[in-house]
Amino acid sequence: MMAQQKTNRWFRAVIAAVALLAALGLVAAACSDDDGTAAPPPKTERDAYTQWYVQQALERYDDTGRQATIDYYNNEAGADDQWYVFIMDANTGFLVAHATIPSRVGTNSGERVDITGHAYGPLLRASPESGHWVDYVFYNPQTDTGGTKHTWAIRQDDLVFASGWYEDSYPIPRPTKSEPGSYTRTFVEDAVWFYESNGRDALIDHFNSPNSTDPSSVDGQWYGFVVDLNGVVLAHPTTPDYVGQTVHEILGDTPEGLAAADGMVAATETGTWVEYLSRNPQSGERETKHTWVVKRDEILIASGWYESG
Repeated sequence: MMAQQKTNRWFRAVIAAVALLAALGLVAAACSDDDGTAAPPPKTERDAYTQWYVQQALERYDDTGRQATIDYYNNEAGADDQWYVFIMDANTGFLVAHATIPSRVGTNSGERVDITGHAYGPLLRASPESGHWVDYVFYNPQTDTGGTKHTWAIRQDDLVFASGWYEDSYPIPRPTKSEPGSYTRTFVEDAVWFYESNGRDALIDHFNSPNSTDPSSVDGQWYGFVVDLNGVVLAHPTTPDYVGQTVHEILGDTPEGLAAADGMVAATETGTWVEYLSRNPQSGERETKHTWVVKRDEILIASGWYESG
């Protein structure tokens, strides 16, 4: 009788163990996709989702190779809501893939500086194999405005794979016209983000019309203009006759004007201020103009404010 009870207890224990293993198997299956890969974290866990998203790109690279991965992430398949993958050559800093802004492919992102002056490009380029976070202000293609972006970047061989998420609001209050210097920088910043989203030709067309909006090409005394690296004006909404001329020809009637033209064509991605006398289209008078110039790839994007007296 005792032997039979022991046998029954042993049998029940085995059944319980099998049931437990089966339950664990169901839980594991529920936590995986149909193909057996780990399911993504919820997008509300933005750090975790970003790291998972970049990991998918690394696994694709391991499975399909360099060129197939680059081709995949050079189209919209490489984007998911606010998340998108971009890939940088760690040796040169040049982008080889960008899922949402194709005009950036072939440009040097390893030297990028955001509108606050933060040099985030070198940090991305120096990403370790263990990965790290890089924060900077950047254009959000979903909201068509700027925000602080938190990017997870990790190196694999000679490539850096990265993606990030955006803060829900603009990082700082937008300045008003009572702060002309800050307002000017924001005016140029909006033009830069338009360029990042739409490309060179669209920006030139946009600023060759005085009626363009979103962003405005003209806003009172503020207007945007575009110059190439040789100083040739490509777009000007208030004085179309300037298009095709160089800034040296336009400003060169005084030594101060020539110096300002030199400073303009020497502008970097960090941005620079130049000052010169120019006709204020609102007052019709020659006034001191304070112009903020930012280099992006092969063009200079600028705007300024006037100071009378």
